[in-house]
Parts: sequence; C-alpha cells; structure tokens
Amino acid sequence: MSTPTPQPEAPLDEPELFLRDFLRSATAQQRHTFVRRTSYDSGDATIRFVLDDPTTDRATALAAYWILGACYYSRYASAEDTADYERPTWELLRTIEERYDAGFWADHGIAFDPTDDDEIDWTDDYGAPVARPVPQAMRRAVPGAHVDDEHTEDGLPLDVHLRWTALVEED
Repeated sequence: MSTPTPQPEAPLDEPELFLRDFLRSATAQQRHTFVRRTSYDSGDATIRFVLDDPTTDRATALAAYWILGACYYSRYASAEDTADYERPTWELLRTIEERYDAGFWADHGIAFDPTDDDEIDWTDDYGAPVARPVPQAMRRAVPGAHVDDEHTEDGLPLDVHLRWTALVEED
C-alpha cells in the first residue's frame, strides 16, 4: 500500500493570514472560544493551525476533537476505510488522540466537558456502529473555568470579527 503524496498547501489569502496572526497572539481563552464557535464548514485548516501550537489549552484540543466528529469517525477502523474527503479529518482525530495522550498541549485551567457542552453531549453516538472506539481519556471532562464567549461572533472578539469580515468581503 502506498502513502498518498501530501498536496502543497494553497497560498493563504489575506483574511486567513489576518486570522492566523490574531490566533498566534490570542489568549488561550480566545483560542478556545474560536475553536468552539467558529464555522467548520470551510474546512479545518485554521483549526489545525491552532492545534499545532503547544500553548493551546488541552480543553481546546478536546473540544476540537468532538466538534470534528469523533463519534461519527469511530465507525472507521482505519484511514483506508474512509472516503477520500473524510481521510484528513480521520487522521487529524488520530493526531489529536496521540498528542492529548502525550500531554502536548498546555493547561491554562480551561474547562471542557464533552458530555455537557452547552447541553450538547458530543459523546452520544446514537447507536451507530463503532469499529474504533473513542479512547476513554477523550471522554473525560477537563476541569477548570468555563470561558465566557458572550462578546464574540464566530468565535472572534467583535472588533476582530469586524476587521476579518471586511477582509473577506474585499476578497
């Protein structure tokens, strides 16, 4: 079996560069809010960017893991079982598991409970088939303080969101 050749990443546009600059200097709480509240519809490249930074909080990584669909992807025993378009997310979930287990991310005292995230139980698989169970460590709540995301839009502080939106509209 051959390993697919990684495709070069497309050059980043101005809105993405702005967003990454913000996230690079953002607090752990701001990154956490971004991961929990941003839209995942346009892909997970920016989420990957946040998760590649070891100063990101472990609760943020756990939130990303569940929001990316850990229960859904547990139906696949291996990457080869996924559709081509699902493979990058399946592989990212495995990376999160490995890094989480290895203590890759910092602990800034942020809380996240995958069984009760604003009344959402991300761990409920609704009886779907499970070929590769979610590790128990990924099911445990991270104790700490909940992050207030009241004055945000799409996971960004309002002023940052306004500047980012203006750049998106220019593109």
